Amino acid sequence: MKYFRWIWQSMQGIRWNTLWRILIGIAQAGMGLLMVWLSRRFIDQTIRTGTTRDIVVMVILLVVLMLGGVVLRQLYYYMSTLANTRQTNSIRLKAFSRLFTRQLYAERDMHSGDVASRLSKDIDVVGEASTSLLPRAVVTAVQLLGAFLMLHSMDNYLAWALLVFTPLIIVFAKLISRPLRQMTLDIRQDESRIQMQVQEGMEHNATLRSLGSEEWMTQRLDAAQEGLMGRVKRRTRFTVMTRILMASCFGLGYLMAFVWGGLQLRTGAITFGVMTAFLQLVSQIQNPILTLLNMVPQLIHTTASIDRLEEVLADHPEERGQSAEPVSKGVAGVRVQDMHFQYATGDRAVFSGFSHDFRPGSKTALMGPTGVGKTTLFRLMLALIRPDSGTLTLYDGTMAREVSPDTRPDFVFVPQGNTLMSGSVRFNLLLAHPSATDDELREVLHTAAADFVFDLPAGLDTELGERGIGLSEGQAQRIAIARGLLRPGSILLLDEISASLDEATERELFSRLFQNYPDRTMIFITHRPGVASLCDDTIRL
Repeated sequence: MKYFRWIWQSMQGIRWNTLWRILIGIAQAGMGLLMVWLSRRFIDQTIRTGTTRDIVVMVILLVVLMLGGVVLRQLYYYMSTLANTRQTNSIRLKAFSRLFTRQLYAERDMHSGDVASRLSKDIDVVGEASTSLLPRAVVTAVQLLGAFLMLHSMDNYLAWALLVFTPLIIVFAKLISRPLRQMTLDIRQDESRIQMQVQEGMEHNATLRSLGSEEWMTQRLDAAQEGLMGRVKRRTRFTVMTRILMASCFGLGYLMAFVWGGLQLRTGAITFGVMTAFLQLVSQIQNPILTLLNMVPQLIHTTASIDRLEEVLADHPEERGQSAEPVSKGVAGVRVQDMHFQYATGDRAVFSGFSHDFRPGSKTALMGPTGVGKTTLFRLMLALIRPDSGTLTLYDGTMAREVSPDTRPDFVFVPQGNTLMSGSVRFNLLLAHPSATDDELREVLHTAAADFVFDLPAGLDTELGERGIGLSEGQAQRIAIARGLLRPGSILLLDEISASLDEATERELFSRLFQNYPDRTMIFITHRPGVASLCDDTIRL
């Protein structure tokens, strides 16, 4: 029941479309039954006793019904395509937006390749099912009922004999649901693992080449794909065998109707028109039953995909307010008191009773060996993670507030390394401030010693490849610094911002930074004594 509720709730934007498709499908079913009735009348009465005019009228009616069915089928297809696209986009947008509020660095953090697989394959499966299942089920039920009642009016024994297969479907679906669902989950997991390998292979292409591990990685992917092929074969064999079994039963049902009709025709109990109607109605009863049967595997695949999407959607979101403006109206500082923190998957505490007051307007260098917790401190200040105990307080001369997602706009964070995305230089800068003017962009680029941007072929509109391909590491890092400076916060968190710069460019960068933002609070993660010498305070972790 929870899956049907999930699907119904997700259909909020396509419910009117679904209603219209149900009505179109019912109209198609009605036209099909009318075609059966007219065919019987044409054979039994019009051909034998009707005039030429009667025959022409009947042929015209049959042609109109046929063409009407063609038009309705195409209209149904058109509306289904629109609904499927709208539904898939809606689910993907909801899942994508949730990625920015889900808990980071948790005990069970999903691989980006796994998430990408869920946001593509699983969303496609759920989108298709939530678009088609309800109208198909309703139309199929109406078609089955109508065909049964019409056949019952001709021969009640045959009608009940054919309908007896319906409860068998329920029993059959119950028997196959559990193994089929597990097989589908296993396949989805294998597909996610393959997506992870491909994604990491592309991301670390140059590194893998330098290590000479291209062939080994390719063999690992081949082994993973062979495992996936084995699971797909197993599920396909299972599905084929069940379909053979059910198709054989329905074939016997059709043969029974054919033999029964022939015997009735021999004794004169029915006419040729009734015999024709028999065979058409048997098809109209069996086809809906087969449709319901084929919906069972689709529904099972969908439940597996819903469970995988729920792991993305149902993660506890961080609580945040509506404002994107800094909490502090002046220059803020951060006071850390008796803070303890350990990652859920870590084997040791990163901080045990750490305290420090990063005063408003101060310049502080964080130094220490790799892995000691410098970047973790920035994550705690940004409320991307929370301390196990102790407090981090944002404060200025008029307010004090515990650090939370609401205080994130008070910080300007420039992470270590190349963090540019594919797109233009302008696009990468506007990520921090979408409404920034060209003058504002020019100003922060100058402060970040990134004036070279205006010497590029298209200036701000120069297109960059993935991770800023087309620029050197130092150039990419300076654009990332400029992007961070577009943020409104008064506390700058700068993680190894000069690691890829030569000494002259580094001196120019810090000179401009201190000159243009003399009152801002700055916290530097650095391994360079020269950077530390520019600061008021140095903390060695």
